[in-house]
Amino acid sequence: MIERGHSDGVDLADTRVAWALWWPGAIHDNGGRGHAYVDCRTDEQFGALRTIWRGEAGYPFFEIFNSTFVEPTDVDRASIDATADGVRSLFSVAGVGSAQMEPLRNPVTGVENDVRILKPGGFIWKDGAIGQGTRLLVDLPEMSFDLAGRHAVVASFEWAAS
Repeated sequence: MIERGHSDGVDLADTRVAWALWWPGAIHDNGGRGHAYVDCRTDEQFGALRTIWRGEAGYPFFEIFNSTFVEPTDVDRASIDATADGVRSLFSVAGVGSAQMEPLRNPVTGVENDVRILKPGGFIWKDGAIGQGTRLLVDLPEMSFDLAGRHAVVASFEWAAS
């Protein structure tokens, strides 16, 4: 969910992007696939977000991931249902996939654990809340997986083109 921002004069506030990512092995070994879905109001917003997610706008996060793909990420428009609520966040893209997470819990008492990973020099995120993925399902021709039961990270981040 993009709360605020712009790209080349195009207001990107209140838009949403869901990005399905898959690699056959380690990310740095390449061979990956990406497919982004953009929920926005205008063609200008879609064009700006397509450029960003394909790694063409100058931010290392998008440039690096796209450099590990067989081809630059596909970007399509879609309706995204999303709730941003920390480690209780969820989203879905109809006909594509969905994800949901919940807090980590103490296995003995069931009490929620507030677990964070701090990466002051991280280029993806710097302060990530760690949860349990209760659902991570993607079903596309170029990638299909169901990875429920693994760790999940939610974090805010800011970026600007270099």
